[in-house]
Amino acid sequence: MWHHAAAYADHYHHPYYAHHAVADHGGWLAHTIVGGIIHGLIYGAIFRLFRGMSLSEVLVVAVLGVTLVAGGYWMWNRSRAN
Repeated sequence: MWHHAAAYADHYHHPYYAHHAVADHGGWLAHTIVGGIIHGLIYGAIFRLFRGMSLSEVLVVAVLGVTLVAGGYWMWNRSRAN
């Protein structure tokens, strides 16, 4: 019976069957293309922001950014737990 449950889990988590993530046969392709464009725009903005900065300034901005995101994530989870 365990092999049936494992096969079911693999079948259920396949992108074709994850209807909340993929609406139709070609949805994954459109999602990949749009995601690539959005990531490209974000990375382009980040690289333009960092152009002309020294390595130490970039590291300070990166550490502050990671700290803000991690703190926001921690606060979000803490507020949802209450």
